[in-house]
Amino acid sequence: MSTPAQQPQDDWAPDPAWPVQAVPQKWVERLFATMSATYGARFADLWRVSDISQVKRQWGIELAKLTASQIKAGRENLMNLVRSPTLPEFIAHCRQSRADAVAHTAPQLVHEPRTTPEAAAAGLAKVMGAARAVLRRDQPSADWAFRMLLNGAQRSHEALRCARDAVTSPAGKEAVEACETPEKREQYRALRQRVIDDYRMRGIRLWSVA
Repeated sequence: MSTPAQQPQDDWAPDPAWPVQAVPQKWVERLFATMSATYGARFADLWRVSDISQVKRQWGIELAKLTASQIKAGRENLMNLVRSPTLPEFIAHCRQSRADAVAHTAPQLVHEPRTTPEAAAAGLAKVMGAARAVLRRDQPSADWAFRMLLNGAQRSHEALRCARDAVTSPAGKEAVEACETPEKREQYRALRQRVIDDYRMRGIRLWSVA
């Protein structure tokens, strides 16, 4: 029975002088291996007159200033760099690659069509009606009178007279203005006007009617 092939060992030796503030040496070694495979001799030529151990230590220190996501984005997007990068160029490349990835996955703004004038007017009427109701919460309201007359139930003559008087009063006018919807306001306004016209026709004394 065959046995699984063993994974090749990393071809590098631990550096006893590896800086404590740097990323793990393994990260740098693997990054250099990736760049060597990508750029070939051009990458090695960058360090031909330098101490490669010291070069890798410096890369480890500078890479520690990036996030893991930035380093990963830079390594995965090496094909965006047409030539082998220096350390400052690679740091800038990592930051830009991560910023581009975040911008690409960020939620896009969605166009919301503007509301129609009719819908806006209806919404404004509801808001204004609710506001007026709050402002007049502690003031007398004639809403009960409108509801009684619109209900159509049998009431005593005295109760109906009081309701009609309330509808024609300034409180009745305010109840019309405080309606939450245009439909209810028109219903209250029409009822109030009918009662006012009836009072005038019969010569019944009215409140001060604007």
